[in-house]
Amino acid sequence: MEFSLAVVDVTNDMPNVIKLKGDVEATIELPLEKLGVVFSVGDRLKLVLQKEKDQDLNKYKVYAWGIVYYVGNGMTRISIGGLQLDIMKELPLKAGEKIYVGIL
Repeated sequence: MEFSLAVVDVTNDMPNVIKLKGDVEATIELPLEKLGVVFSVGDRLKLVLQKEKDQDLNKYKVYAWGIVYYVGNGMTRISIGGLQLDIMKELPLKAGEKIYVGIL
């Protein structure tokens, strides 16, 4: 699954909370400074969710895996090493599934 999104807000908290809008609305927590990545309001990006690991990791700004822990009430929640990705859409995933998350 791929979603084209725009950054609409980035907090200065640690971890940063990045709000995205486009194909879906999403919020993701990432320690941008520690990752050496910069996202600014207005940036266009693509959020990629896959059940299999991509072999070409160099194309991603951020790539990690997480566990789906909730699907319902119009949203999907994925835990990425304790950080949270909320997607405001019920995706065809099940709680407990391992998902690879990439940002292009």
